[in-house]
Amino acid sequence: MNRSASLRAIRHACLASIIVTAGLAVPAQAQAQVSDPAPTADEAVNAPVEGEIIVTARRRDERLIDAPVAITALGGAQLSNYAVTEFSDMASLVPTMVAGKAASGSSASIFLRGVGSTALSAGFDQSVSFVVDGMPMSRGREISLSQYDVQRVEVLKGPQALFFGKNATGGLIAVSTNNPRDVFEAGFKAGYGFEAQEKYGEGFISGPIAEGLRARLAFRVSESEGAFTNTAAATYLDPFGLERHRNSKYRGGGRTYSGRATVDWDATDNLTFQVKTGYTDQKDGGPSDIIERICGGGRTTPFTANGIPPSPNADCAINGRSDNATLPLTVAQADYRYAGDGHMYSRLKSGYGILTATLTSDVFDVTSITSYYRFKQTDLSNVSGEAYPASFSQLADYRQTAEELRFQSKWDGPVNMLFGLFASSNKFIFNTDAYIFPLPAAAGNPTFTTFKRDNGFTGSSMSAFGEVTANLTDTIELAGGARWSYEARNSYQSSLPANAAFAGAFPAGLRLDDRYRETDLSPQVTLRYKPSRDLTFYAAYKEGFKSGGFNISQTLTPAATVAAGEYGAERARGGEVGARAILMGGALSLNATAYYYDYLDLQVQNFDPVTIGQVVANAGTLRVKGIEGDFNWRSGGFSLRGAAAFNDAKYKDYVGQCYGGQTVAAGCNLLAGQGGAFTSQDYDGRTPPKAPRFAGRIGASYDLPLNASGWTLQLSSDVTYTGKYNFTDTLRPDGVQSAFTKIDAALRLNGPDDRWTIGLIGRNLTNELVVTAANDIPFAGGSGTGTAGPGVLADMSAFVDNPREIYVEVGFKF
Repeated sequence: MNRSASLRAIRHACLASIIVTAGLAVPAQAQAQVSDPAPTADEAVNAPVEGEIIVTARRRDERLIDAPVAITALGGAQLSNYAVTEFSDMASLVPTMVAGKAASGSSASIFLRGVGSTALSAGFDQSVSFVVDGMPMSRGREISLSQYDVQRVEVLKGPQALFFGKNATGGLIAVSTNNPRDVFEAGFKAGYGFEAQEKYGEGFISGPIAEGLRARLAFRVSESEGAFTNTAAATYLDPFGLERHRNSKYRGGGRTYSGRATVDWDATDNLTFQVKTGYTDQKDGGPSDIIERICGGGRTTPFTANGIPPSPNADCAINGRSDNATLPLTVAQADYRYAGDGHMYSRLKSGYGILTATLTSDVFDVTSITSYYRFKQTDLSNVSGEAYPASFSQLADYRQTAEELRFQSKWDGPVNMLFGLFASSNKFIFNTDAYIFPLPAAAGNPTFTTFKRDNGFTGSSMSAFGEVTANLTDTIELAGGARWSYEARNSYQSSLPANAAFAGAFPAGLRLDDRYRETDLSPQVTLRYKPSRDLTFYAAYKEGFKSGGFNISQTLTPAATVAAGEYGAERARGGEVGARAILMGGALSLNATAYYYDYLDLQVQNFDPVTIGQVVANAGTLRVKGIEGDFNWRSGGFSLRGAAAFNDAKYKDYVGQCYGGQTVAAGCNLLAGQGGAFTSQDYDGRTPPKAPRFAGRIGASYDLPLNASGWTLQLSSDVTYTGKYNFTDTLRPDGVQSAFTKIDAALRLNGPDDRWTIGLIGRNLTNELVVTAANDIPFAGGSGTGTAGPGVLADMSAFVDNPREIYVEVGFKF
């Protein structure tokens, strides 16, 4: 299916949804005016009461205890309590989640239970995907978007093929933002972060405009200097006498402007429309701001790269200190696209619009979700520090149009069904320039860049899904369904003229084109047993699918081929069993899940520092199994909560790339290359990256009334523990993040009816500097790979999570 056909399919789907809605609205409205249908027995028994968590994991509102899905639900109040507005900070709230920003490709690394996609290839869909207010977002850059005025975040674990438009084999992060209500409300809060010198403000105003018409406007603005220290010199001369300057005094700062508008319209008694649109403009120091150096093999000084000695301002420790300098102005302005004035930066502009139409009737509820999503990001990053400018500039421009049409039956009998269609069309432009080898400033030099590429793809996705649910008895529910998917993608890579010195290695005029097509059927069966309203047991078998494609981030050399860039689909198969209970009159809730999944032909990525290229392949199998659970106990103003997860993840039948400097004795002893050196190692039985074996969290809160006027003091604290994990894709022995513990705490003074609040918030009070991902630095070691040795391990650029932060915050509500 070509792009124009895909667009026609989406237009037809949108038109069909309007026709269906219009056709059913009038007779359904007439029925509603005669008599409203009485709730079914199941709806009456399972109707939520105040304080219960509502989730939409099965694309319908239901109590968390009733949803037979492995899920961690985070309420908006829980996120606000610790001033959490970034997905990377949410990771500490979900055991076994490892998430962080990165420098290239998708600019994100997100893993759940040891399953995920690294950032290296821009062409990858993420194994852990996002859905925001019903709109699928699977490129990874969503990790940078601020989350504010949030109703809830649902982290769904394991394959999520059936209920969502784009399959997510590793899991899904579903965000639901607040909607307007029939009463006027407004709020504003402002805060200051001491460590990063961050100033922020966010607010909302919401309420009725006219009969049946409501609106809500929310916004967030922030600006910070950064909490990391930049050790670079004010002025530094490279080996050719070109000046480089300190990029900024601190690292990790930036500014964000973001807004969201929602309009709800009750067109009739049973037909509603919602329009939700948002825009974000974000600028910061780019991934270079969160990079620190790890020196290979335990070295205490950085490696001399290509004969260029390391900067005296660089070290080999993860300590919040790193040298981040600009490029020489002469280099940046010599046909180096997106490099600007040579300062490291990232600029992201993102916008979306979502139209949701909902029709209710006695027979079917019909939902149509039409969405448009676009982001445009340019950046310049240096992964090697002040002395050796291994830098990359990128343009990532993505557009997506999607339509989902969903029908949910409401029959009185024991059998009901959910079915629908999904279609999307997308276009991605990903252009890259690189400056890897420093050159002297020769007169008339048109560019210093080592290579330049234009890359991208156009794609389309269509699927049909359905599930039949049968109440076999009053307590037993059996559900079975499947999603059929068709994926099409046309990818390209094209090399452009760079510096003449590299014309042999990276010649201009090379072009690769790939045409990918694939279909899949992913079934799912769930058996749920509810002996009482507050007790649930379930068992589920699931399959998942993530399409293959073409690696648009591979380096274009004369040896590059289409076949080398292709990778196959990733499929998941397995199951889980779970139990949920509400005890002690609602005071105690318990959840537990055990799971076992095989990920077949797992899509893996590695960075080759010799060719400066991203290598994409399919691993044999990744097997994950484990058990996880959580509890929440409330008594009066005191609450105690906790969550823990044990995860055993292992590769099976996987032979993959060696790490740079890995000798034969160290295990690089498979698949000899053209020069006779081995290129691959055996991963069988080894734990994949970013897969801690154990993780847990425990916390408590206490609300203390201060007087009869309604003044309260609220205290809360949570302790998070994460076991050690390897953060390198090639499982380097020196790429291990040790086990760590983070402590969050908050103290708030609340006025009557919570109309105003003053808070003191601390996140990561133990100041753990956690590495979420790392890649080898080009030409900073890595020799001797696949030989008898000696081998020299390369230095690594490591991406570090947020350090300690202490906020003071003031908020008002009207």
